[in-house]
Parts: sequence; structure tokens; C-alpha cells
Amino acid sequence: MTDNSFWTCPPETVVRSANSDEYTLTLLDPPQPESTAELPPHDRVRARAFAEAFPTVDAVLEELPPMPASEALYAETLSDLDLITIGCWGHVTRISDPALATYDAGMTPVLHEATALHKRHPGALIVGSAAPDFGETHTEDVICLPDGPALSASGFPAYETPWHVDGDPHTILDALGIDPADLTDEDREDLSLDEEPHLTNWGMLGGLVLDHCGRRLRSGLEMSVFRVRHTEGYTSLMEEMWMWTR
Repeated sequence: MTDNSFWTCPPETVVRSANSDEYTLTLLDPPQPESTAELPPHDRVRARAFAEAFPTVDAVLEELPPMPASEALYAETLSDLDLITIGCWGHVTRISDPALATYDAGMTPVLHEATALHKRHPGALIVGSAAPDFGETHTEDVICLPDGPALSASGFPAYETPWHVDGDPHTILDALGIDPADLTDEDREDLSLDEEPHLTNWGMLGGLVLDHCGRRLRSGLEMSVFRVRHTEGYTSLMEEMWMWTR
């Protein structure tokens, strides 16, 4: 452990690749759904405040130059796991944080942090997704509607069990006025909403909800990059998941 982190290994330690940049939470504040207005430029001040208040973060240590919203960070060394990105574009806020890609011992960090955000932002629609692949892909997807139903699903798509699903995807779509009949045959086949949980594309469902409700990132948008100290608890979990050996 150093003064700037709770890691027990040197910052240059090589970590396993998650083979995915998907560990995000997105909030859409009112008005929504079906907001089609062009998103405004990124708000760096609001992004820093969001980072400082996010429960996985113990402290923001440094703000790095912003990066395009269309790009993603990939972790190669332990120090890369201290980097998070946050985009604040009007009613849309998106955070990408490697701490959300932990599922050891039944952990559900996406659900945990989405639930905490829902308490702070009850009027927001919140969609979270993590799909790390440390040899086998594990997915966790969460959709929380404002003052309405919620859905969470987690498991290994390669296996029928164990899967943990709470909520009904059709209830989510109905609440937002999304008719599956309006989707293309290919999209309906890819979603597989009426199949077994391991065959359902839960991440695609979250993306459909976000796009329907106005998360349309135009070219030229930026997002903030922060180096943070994660909390001691999340740092320990990340070491278990991301390190080659323990």
C-alpha cells in the first residue's frame, strides 16, 4: 500500500485483460424518454463532482486531458485500473470504471452502485453494464426506470446456470413505450427476450433503452479522464479479479 492507493503490488504490475471496455453506468435525467435533441458539450466541472461522489472512489488524485467520447481506455498495468472516464452531456452522464468489472464471490457492483445512484437521482433512468472476460465472459446488466420497475441480470452466457434475474424485460419495454414488434427481425433475434437467461442479450436491451431515451453521442463530444484512488474494499476486489496471480 502506498500513500496514493490501497494496492499491495507495484503500479507497473501487468494485469489481465478484461477483453472488453464495457463497465459503465449511464444516467439520463428528465426529460425522457424519446429525447432526440443534440447533446451539448461535455461539462468538466460536473464530471469532477460526479467522480468525487461516486461510491467506488476514495479520492480524485489527478485530472488528465479529456478524450473523445467514442474512445475507450484499456488496462494493461495496475496503474491503468486507477483511471476512470466520465462524460456529462446535458441530461446524459456516463461513467466507465474498472471497479464495476468485479464479480468474485457473487459480487454485483453494477447493481449495487446503480441502486445507490437511483436513491440519489430518483427521477433518472439508469442503465449499467459490465462484461469482463477473464477467460470466460461474465455479464451484469441493470436497468432502473425513474420511480418505476427495475431489471437486473447476471451470469455467464456460456452456461445455463447459475443465473440471477430480477425483473421482466417486457415490463421495462412497455413502461417506455417500446414495442418489440417495431424492431427488425435481426434485432429481435439478437435480443432473444423470450429465451433462457443465458441466451438473452441483456447488454443489447440496455443499449436499446438508452438509445430510445436520448443517449445519442454525436461526433466531437469529449469526456473527462481522472486518476483516482479507489476505496480499500474495491481495490481489494480488483486485485482478486485483475491480477494474474495472488
